[in-house]
Amino acid sequence: MNNDANHRLAAHVKGISKSFGDGGSRLQVLKEIDLDVRRGDITMLVGPSGCGKTTLISIIAGTLKADEGGLEVLGHDLNKMTTAAITQFRARHIGFIFQSFNLIPTLTCAENVSVPLLIQGVSASKAEKRAKEVLAQVGLADRFKHRPSQLSGGQQQRVAIARALVHEPHLIICDEPTAALDAKNGHVVMELFENVARGKERAVLIVTHDNRIFHHANRIASMDDGRVVEVHDVDADHPPPEHLKHVERL
Repeated sequence: MNNDANHRLAAHVKGISKSFGDGGSRLQVLKEIDLDVRRGDITMLVGPSGCGKTTLISIIAGTLKADEGGLEVLGHDLNKMTTAAITQFRARHIGFIFQSFNLIPTLTCAENVSVPLLIQGVSASKAEKRAKEVLAQVGLADRFKHRPSQLSGGQQQRVAIARALVHEPHLIICDEPTAALDAKNGHVVMELFENVARGKERAVLIVTHDNRIFHHANRIASMDDGRVVEVHDVDADHPPPEHLKHVERL
């Protein structure tokens, strides 16, 4: 791939494979995956549960190592980086939204959202100010001081989304970000992601079963049995294919 093409990509996945277990119990989850995530795009990964979507985004995020294959994220070859370097790189450049939220129960919403900035050395006062700005963007201006146990599942999801956006990362990786949201709040969140992806140096990668949000995608990659089986470009003239509307909702 030439340097110009590489510059346009937030992630370049080539021949990635991953297995778990040993011997007769060994299970191959990813099978020579190829996938490009372009800057300026929202890319969605769809497919049946268990097909390898979450494993793939974990490898792209640097939280899991592939067994083989090439991986460049934001121009960095993760296979050549140490674990410590990947951790530092991820903290600065990647926002990850977990399906299970992963909020710290003893911290308020504002404190949870501040964490990525504090890790980067931003002062507590500046981090909290920025956290409140992003919480307001996701409709939680009146929940700054609440703790996760005082919030609904949908509200906790929006706190997790705010935390992933607060440090303005170049790549946002999301695992079912709208699954716990109603249609109105799902629309708000997807508009935020669209605004993020409009920056040509940024990209959003979303694992989803939520066919309500497919029209927000620029590309939809379908996975099955550990492989990417088809990739569709989506725009006004090319809506999501009809068969994708029947992807199982969680």
